[in-house]
Amino acid sequence: MRHFTKTLLIGTIAGLMISAVHAADMKKVAISTIVEVPALTETKDGILEALAARGYIEGKTITVDYQNANGNMPTQQQIAKKFVGSQPDVIIPITTPTSQSMAAATKTIPIVFATVTDPVKAKLIPGYTNLQGNITGVSDAAPIGPQLDFFKRIIPGLTKIGFVYNPGLDNSLATLGWVKEEGAKRGITVVESPAPTTNEIILATKKLIGKVDAIYIPNDTTVVAGLEAIIKIGQEMDMPIFTGETGGVDRGALASVGLDYINVGRVAGNMAADILDGIPISQIDAVIAYKVMTNFKVVVNLIAAEKMNVTIPADILAEATKIIK
Repeated sequence: MRHFTKTLLIGTIAGLMISAVHAADMKKVAISTIVEVPALTETKDGILEALAARGYIEGKTITVDYQNANGNMPTQQQIAKKFVGSQPDVIIPITTPTSQSMAAATKTIPIVFATVTDPVKAKLIPGYTNLQGNITGVSDAAPIGPQLDFFKRIIPGLTKIGFVYNPGLDNSLATLGWVKEEGAKRGITVVESPAPTTNEIILATKKLIGKVDAIYIPNDTTVVAGLEAIIKIGQEMDMPIFTGETGGVDRGALASVGLDYINVGRVAGNMAADILDGIPISQIDAVIAYKVMTNFKVVVNLIAAEKMNVTIPADILAEATKIIK
């Protein structure tokens, strides 16, 4: 009996030692986002899928610390400090404010940002190539030109488009500039309506009624959080509501052509896997997602079309990758 107990004790200790060694060998990945909306959740899922495909499987070869700041910047900054204290092998921030918090917190731990519209304007990187710091990643800048062409096919008389945004977000300011630039090429004037907080979204949207032919909602975390309220106004006032990302169409917007955020996450996940493989960031260029992705989502919501009093052309329906009925 004593021999059995001794053997069991030795086996238990050995098992614990093996587990400890295994845990020490596992790479640590830290992922955070300022808020959870469908596009950002899809991005996280794509990151984990890409890591797993490269052999970095959560719970087996890597540990993943995922944190959501629930829209609170002080919380996001605390998460950044927590991450730095735990010394992960790579930090993957999702969204611009999350990436800026992580960049401010560490100059040594590798950072791979995802869904940052304009990382240069956000001062995360000086350019997309020849990187020398600890940051690289993926821009989710919307394909603005193709989007405006798509919107005009649905609303042939489109000459003025409303733009609801939080002026405090760098990514929204960047998108505004691109929409103005691409709109000017197509005879479309942009009418701005700032909404610095979610409480101001409804008023900002109502200010556009009667002044524009349609409203564009960019990938702005503040505004997207209140998208349903904007859509309700669109339905009540026969105002077409377009979104910069296709997930908004599932929530009731009229239509969009845009990025597949699972694939955006996969691009970032493969970059993170490169870092875990030992490749230095200086050899991993940052990229704009739509330039390395060949297929876009084309999503149309027929329920929204009826409620907003819009007829979707047959050729648009024929090329749609998803039709919500």
